[in-house]
Amino acid sequence: MALEKNESRPVAEKGEHIIARHLIDDDSIKEEKNLVIDGVDVSGRWNTFILSRVDSEFDRSFFNEIKETVVGSRINRCWQCGMCTASCTVTPLYRRFNPRAFIYMMQLGNLKELKKYIDVAWRCVGCYKCSQRCPKQVNPAEMMEALALVVKKYFPEEVETKLKLDEEVKKIYEDMILGHGRLDLAKLHTSSMQKAGRAKELLGRIERDAIFKMAKDGRAFSILKLGKPRGWGRSKDAIENYLKNLKTIERNTD
Repeated sequence: MALEKNESRPVAEKGEHIIARHLIDDDSIKEEKNLVIDGVDVSGRWNTFILSRVDSEFDRSFFNEIKETVVGSRINRCWQCGMCTASCTVTPLYRRFNPRAFIYMMQLGNLKELKKYIDVAWRCVGCYKCSQRCPKQVNPAEMMEALALVVKKYFPEEVETKLKLDEEVKKIYEDMILGHGRLDLAKLHTSSMQKAGRAKELLGRIERDAIFKMAKDGRAFSILKLGKPRGWGRSKDAIENYLKNLKTIERNTD
């Protein structure tokens, strides 16, 4: 049915239907919110255009640096099929964490784009699902490791600023391990939410249901009874020595 001249309908948010929308700047998306041509409404998603982008600020030395690392040596094999992102366990939680896009940016040496994702570039949990399913054996999991290392080198100030919260949560994690030899996941989750300023969410329905379920099946009380692992003294010394050596390596790298 044709629309009257002044009649319009609600349209979707600008570009929201585009796959990997976060990779495209707002200014690069062109949409007409109220456009009727020959009585046909072509507003919103029917009239979405992504403007051509030309970017010559590529750093091939950055690409070579990635390629020369042990974990990034297979970067040229990637043909951008997207299997890594489709398999990723982190992407559903952090939509901006996109291994396929990160590898593409590294192939181009596009530091300008990579800089926008410093806050999520460290999110890889090393599950290796992407590497198991990669048809070209690129090993995306280790590519993410290479990315994390070089991003810290190229953008130290941004890393320190944007990853401050991650470092605070990491300290909570380390204190639990070194202090008790075990993780108290409930305490870790609660502390992380508080550090992120999301304490109110702990009172939400999802959190309440989880607590009720743990209390019902006894897990909430069994956690309180856990002691330190057998032979914890030797394990603790080994972990402390490892952390000490790691900090020494990081200082020498900087």
